[in-house]
Amino acid sequence: MARPPDPSSLERPWVAAYPPGVPPTYRLPTVPLTRFLDDAARDFPGRSALIIAGHAVSYAELRDRVDAVAGVLDDLGVSGGDRVLVALPNELALPVTLFAGWRLGAVVVPVAPDTPAEPLASVVADARPVAVVATQQVLHELVQQRSRPAIAVQVEGDEWPRGGLLTTLRGLPGRLLGRGPTRSIGLDDAEDGAVRLGDALADQAPPALPAAPDPDAPALLLYRPRARDLRGVLASHANLVANAFQARLWVPDIQAGRERVLVADPLHQPLPLTVGLLSSVLSAATIALLDDPDPGTLARAVERDKPTLFATTPLRLAGLLREGEPAKRDLSSLRVCVTGGASLDPQVAADIERRTGGARVREGFGVTEAVPLTHAQPVYGRAVPGSMGLPVTGTVAAVVDPDDLSSLRPPGVPGRLIVHGPQVVSAYWERPEATAASFVDGWLVTDDLATVDEDGLFHHVGRLGEMIDRAGVLVSPRHVEAVLQRHPGVRRAGVVATDEGQLLAAVVARRRTRVTPDVVLAHARTYLDAPAVPDHVTLVEELPMSEVGELARDELRHELTGR
Repeated sequence: MARPPDPSSLERPWVAAYPPGVPPTYRLPTVPLTRFLDDAARDFPGRSALIIAGHAVSYAELRDRVDAVAGVLDDLGVSGGDRVLVALPNELALPVTLFAGWRLGAVVVPVAPDTPAEPLASVVADARPVAVVATQQVLHELVQQRSRPAIAVQVEGDEWPRGGLLTTLRGLPGRLLGRGPTRSIGLDDAEDGAVRLGDALADQAPPALPAAPDPDAPALLLYRPRARDLRGVLASHANLVANAFQARLWVPDIQAGRERVLVADPLHQPLPLTVGLLSSVLSAATIALLDDPDPGTLARAVERDKPTLFATTPLRLAGLLREGEPAKRDLSSLRVCVTGGASLDPQVAADIERRTGGARVREGFGVTEAVPLTHAQPVYGRAVPGSMGLPVTGTVAAVVDPDDLSSLRPPGVPGRLIVHGPQVVSAYWERPEATAASFVDGWLVTDDLATVDEDGLFHHVGRLGEMIDRAGVLVSPRHVEAVLQRHPGVRRAGVVATDEGQLLAAVVARRRTRVTPDVVLAHARTYLDAPAVPDHVTLVEELPMSEVGELARDELRHELTGR
């Protein structure tokens, strides 16, 4: 396969569409992630860093908690380069543990605390973490699977408002991984062999922590445990610092120490982690942290905590439009909403703008290998609904022949998307063949198909693995879905293919409309070429969705073929 072009040789027409205040390039500081927290605690020590269940923690307090927990992990034997599995809900313990691991130079491996036992054990087997910081349920699952690391820390994060991060340490051996005896931290044994840590953290002398890690050192190992191909994405401090700055620069009117950011999606996912947590700490913003709220709880939090910025999935954003509790709440504090993980329904964007009194609702595009943001619709410029938007600051993207990376596709012609920028990681964890195929000369070679117009505006077409061969014509199910959703009576559509090559569509109708399968098929025949017209349309109440709001195609295929 031919090599991709030199990124410096490519034109960047999208830069002309950048709104005032968004720079085409930016000189990124060479610092580790913990510098964000240290700077915020120095410049805004009394500013609330986190609001959780109505309780606030200042930036100075957050830094001190991070250092204390880093000291405890250091005492237990965690050191630079060690992988630390973190499986906690969106409560105080989670951001504290993330920054504590980074303080030590460890590689954090975040996973959802409700990850099923088998995929969780697979992640542990692949990452081989030295330590795990998790809930009791996760530790129990790891014991059952006989895959728990030697250093195990159990955290009950809901105890923090009462003066301490209530933590228990279970099953610690006298010697940890051959590093010698651990130093006693002066705690009494608790029931079931546990050791309570909460009150002792406040009494500890300031820990003697190691020097800051190298910015090019690995900081994060990201998995998608439910994916067919378990593959860890290894990101450095520099990658995450870059993407946090890129997200910050994309909203040019952010004011340091004055913003309030809502984070309602799990921090083990790239969008809430980077665009939510890290970019917020970079800006010394106050973060209202919620743990997977229902729409009513989310709406109440917006009214109570008055966030100005919200990065989330389209599915969660749409929840704010539900009747009942969300409809009663004041959402007018929101100024900018950015979505990712799935396509954003233009009607949802328009309705949120109306409900908030003018919030800018914009779609972003990203991939885990870029942690995650690569494109976004301009916040204060021209935003084309349904598009990926423009490459963000410092990013070059191109559409090339899927079989010849050196051959650029003409404007409007679909091809493979490749991306180059400081946020792009350089490797998968211990997957040399996959690394060689996906990371070429600094480019990320994605499995996404896209088009780009003469102005540098990108549109997502689909994924190579999703394309359906219909009588020799490749059909993108996402393109078919987008066309079906243009019908005024269709709220959401999902398209899959059977093993026999039939194209099946499932459609969720909008309320108070009379949409029938025949009406949808007639619409499809009007706007689609014959091979892309579904063979059958089924009306459903809802579509199966992933945790990030993306269509669960395998599940939908099972539902439709079983009917």
